[in-house]
Amino acid sequence: MLRFRIFSALLLAAIGAAPALAGGDIKLDPSCAEVNYSYSATRLSWFYSAKLYDVRSGGSLTQIGEMRFGQSTAYLLDVRKQKWARGNRLNWSLLDVDGPKFRSCTLVGEDLEEGKKVKHYRMTWHSDPYAAYGDFWIASEGKRIVRAQRRFMDQDQANLKFGTTEGTIMEIFDYDPATSAAPDGPFEDE
Repeated sequence: MLRFRIFSALLLAAIGAAPALAGGDIKLDPSCAEVNYSYSATRLSWFYSAKLYDVRSGGSLTQIGEMRFGQSTAYLLDVRKQKWARGNRLNWSLLDVDGPKFRSCTLVGEDLEEGKKVKHYRMTWHSDPYAAYGDFWIASEGKRIVRAQRRFMDQDQANLKFGTTEGTIMEIFDYDPATSAAPDGPFEDE
């Protein structure tokens, strides 16, 4: 179970899980209203999956992890170990220990991806102790995140913690409930 907690903390930091803050002194960045809404809509979806990729020079992607979320269970795969970890689904927060998770959001433009409209936003992302420059592509219909890229400000930290080569992670989401099904394993010792 300890391995699951350590691995979960690392992967969830990569995708932006953070503890909720006590008190109401910290306010969300108003420039990030649509990003915050989409992040919440994504993370509160009952059944979805996401694959994590190391973004290599030239833009190629190499898978480093996978996450599957059921109503109350999370499954996390570290591709290097080829073992799944299983645990309870954690709560998500739009706040980090020092303020909003998303800051200074700007709409870059609108595009078509696989025949569907998406909005491309750029922002800074914070999840203590990590900080990154981020890009989110948000579906115009449904308002959930299609993909998210984070370029960590401390590249060495990202390379060491997440197994990246150049400090950049791409997360690609899938909302088909079939992709969130429990994996066959093998599972790490609990």
